[in-house]
Amino acid sequence: MKPKIKFKLMRPFLAIFIMTLPMWTFWILFPSFAAADVAATEDPYFRIVPIARQIAPDATNRTPHVALVRQQANPEIPEDVWVPWELLSQMNIPIKLNAEKTSFTLRVGKPSEALGAPALAKLAPNAIDLEFRAKSDDNRQYFNLTGMESAIGLSYVFAPGDILVVGKTAFMSAYAQTPKTTQVAFPAPPPPTSPFNLVWDHVMADNSDLSAEGALPGINVLSPTWFVLLDETGRASNRGGASYVASAHANGYSVWGLVSNGFNKERTKKFLANAKAQDLFIANMLAYAALYGLDGINIDFENVDNDDASRLTEFVRRFTAAGKTMGLLFSMDITIPTNWSRCFDRPALSKIVDYIAVMTYDEHWRTSPKAGSTASLPWVENALAKTLADVPAEKLLMGIPLYTREWEESKDKNGKTSVKSLALSMASVDERMETSGADKKWLDTVGQYYFQYISGDRTYRIWVEDENSMSLRLSLAKKHSLAGAAFWRKGFEKPEIWDAVKASME
Repeated sequence: MKPKIKFKLMRPFLAIFIMTLPMWTFWILFPSFAAADVAATEDPYFRIVPIARQIAPDATNRTPHVALVRQQANPEIPEDVWVPWELLSQMNIPIKLNAEKTSFTLRVGKPSEALGAPALAKLAPNAIDLEFRAKSDDNRQYFNLTGMESAIGLSYVFAPGDILVVGKTAFMSAYAQTPKTTQVAFPAPPPPTSPFNLVWDHVMADNSDLSAEGALPGINVLSPTWFVLLDETGRASNRGGASYVASAHANGYSVWGLVSNGFNKERTKKFLANAKAQDLFIANMLAYAALYGLDGINIDFENVDNDDASRLTEFVRRFTAAGKTMGLLFSMDITIPTNWSRCFDRPALSKIVDYIAVMTYDEHWRTSPKAGSTASLPWVENALAKTLADVPAEKLLMGIPLYTREWEESKDKNGKTSVKSLALSMASVDERMETSGADKKWLDTVGQYYFQYISGDRTYRIWVEDENSMSLRLSLAKKHSLAGAAFWRKGFEKPEIWDAVKASME
């Protein structure tokens, strides 16, 4: 009788255990998914979705994998759908997790056909290896499927019950009419006409959700910092995203992906001496442009040896010629004319690219031995005059800083002053002024407000960037009939700045 009584007492608990067995089994076998689910509760747009694999036109298998799905604030924008790279390997997709586990290499066969980019037929006729950022969660690495159908031959949809169904595109016809599909096309706006304004978007990891922000008044072009030359062989890192471009287009922006050399002089020198490496790099950039639907490319090669001027010009010529076959616009960032920036053949480059953005800031740079304005009005006007001697006004964008520097001055025991600086956003400058109790004063000769304060034995000086200094610089663009302005960088400004930008265009 004793065992029977025990069984009777345990029966309700046993029933509950059996009913919830699938759930318990799932969390025991795959504990990291539970951790991911906790993360999901912190973001209303983030969720965990089980994955099923389409193995035939009429056959689907559940998998032990889950996807990390990030919905955009605007539900019409494609979601970012991250899947474990192991799933792709199991589906025979030629993808490799790189040694540092922060990126993948994906091989795309016959890229000119797969990506609809005829220029790749010559540059990469058989295959191309592309880099993609890995998203990590509890030691698992995930690949973003959004916008990648043409590159990997896979499609996906969300089936009833919020299950992600992934399969070869040829097998997915049964889901063609599913309401929640993978792609939503937003047409690109027409090419900008002068005057127009560009803002650089500095991307460190994930791309921001532009659909949650709304359009910035007066801004026509976004240039996300997505691509960096990794080595002298032409490999490039990639932080691009199809959802970002879709959101940008929905907000009326063109998107010009920024391409950087990493500001490494020796790497760049070797790269510019290697035509094969340049072909690989150009092929990579055109492949990414096709994948993400870019409208243009912004070339930001800095810290280049003066002796490489002709090689840099020829590289830009080749890059632009190939990209123009895809309808891409090209811009290039250059510094103001100085002896140490003779690597930029400004007259030749201005004939090759559509626009030149002159970086009229860092009058007093980060390691300057003397404190001062980032871009005083007289200095900017003088820099523009020098640049306009080589670049037509209708092709020139004037660089404008959205940051400023806080300068810290201290004296050693001998009375010698040393200086160091910290870059600040506009909001941080306001906080400094409020907490220090300093009063700002207008400097007519500089075209900016200025304030200083003392803390301990140190003096702090700040030349303020705000809507006032911005309006004065923008008036220079109008005075010289420039193509427009380019702002470094998005996120450092206060919202009212964009009202001043819009007013300058009226």
